[in-house]
Amino acid sequence: MKLPDGAISVDDAWTVRGSGSSETPYEVSWEYLSSAQDTYTPRLGEKKIPARIAFLSGKRVRISGYLAFPLVAPTASECLVMLNQWDGCCIGIPPTPYDAIEVKLATELKGWKKHTINFGAVEGTFKVEPYLVENWLVGLYLIENAKINTEL
Repeated sequence: MKLPDGAISVDDAWTVRGSGSSETPYEVSWEYLSSAQDTYTPRLGEKKIPARIAFLSGKRVRISGYLAFPLVAPTASECLVMLNQWDGCCIGIPPTPYDAIEVKLATELKGWKKHTINFGAVEGTFKVEPYLVENWLVGLYLIENAKINTEL
């Protein structure tokens, strides 16, 4: 349902701002994306991706979160954006498929500070693409052709 300010009210629980375009991407929250686990848990036989999540596929989105870059490469063409801080090993909370997004960058990134906590906003084309290993959900979301803004 469209609200007077142009935002969309989804299932009377979430407000999504923007239009899903390059000029005004949808601004989504982690709570909104995490809600997919209510009906999509493949290992339990629940394989229905909610329509509120599926409609984002192919649209431009923007989300803020913690960024994890590859540690051994001098440049990065991909990263993870996550709800919680995590260093890939021992600090923070490891992500779930519902609160982490694999990000493929539009241009390679150079010179990020390795072994530091990075936070920023990621904007790009959102895709809902479940990655299963023997009915265990390993990944769910991708953002392609992305740009990162760490000047928040």
